[in-house]
Amino acid sequence: GTAHAFCGFYVSGADASLYNDATMVVMMREGTTTVLSMQNGYQGPPEAFALVVPVPVVLEEENVKTLPSSVFDRVDKLAAPRLVEYWEQDPCAPPPPPMPVRSAMPMGAAMNESGAAPMDDTGVTVEAEFAVGEYDIVILSARDSAGLEDWLVANAYRIPGGAAELLRPYVESESKFFVAKVNVDRVTFEDGRAVLSPLRVHYQSESFSLPVRLGLLSAGEGKQDLIVHIVADRQRYEL
Repeated sequence: GTAHAFCGFYVSGADASLYNDATMVVMMREGTTTVLSMQNGYQGPPEAFALVVPVPVVLEEENVKTLPSSVFDRVDKLAAPRLVEYWEQDPCAPPPPPMPVRSAMPMGAAMNESGAAPMDDTGVTVEAEFAVGEYDIVILSARDSAGLEDWLVANAYRIPGGAAELLRPYVESESKFFVAKVNVDRVTFEDGRAVLSPLRVHYQSESFSLPVRLGLLSAGEGKQDLIVHIVADRQRYEL
């Protein structure tokens, strides 16, 4: 059949990644379904790594998976600046038929209150726990940001001081917290360095946003690069 594709060919793309030590995020959106994939530019001992991401709903095990790094290498190359050559098409040609729209991915039912761990004196509730790849995942809800910070510290999560202030807006909006901690017994090493798998989560939510405030805690004194790719059907997003 006829291939309704770009009217030309790619001459060249980037020979290598344009960014070093950067966090890359790929967000896909269709209807109320969001798929959020993260490749972290973390350098350090794996036992010191913990990722905390606010999410709008309780995630279950089927909503979280690891991805190969090659997926992000492919996205980086496709999005890189390139030179193209194309020719003019017939302006009077009939438009191609619309592409079929895939249905939104199903999402597991959120845990009800009876399935969540009881709330402790910090006001934190463990909504779900499971393991994915080299990560031990905990989904938390919190009554206040100071209590959430205390819970993370008490449970041996090495988070920067002063996290409560940046956690507060998410707690007040009743966000849940996706917390991933590396299990060193399941880490892959290359040339003596731990290689952490990218993470992907998907959920249903009316809102579409990327929580980036918490990344400021890890910026230190140097610059911090965050590259975000957004893939959506018939929709363009901008800051």
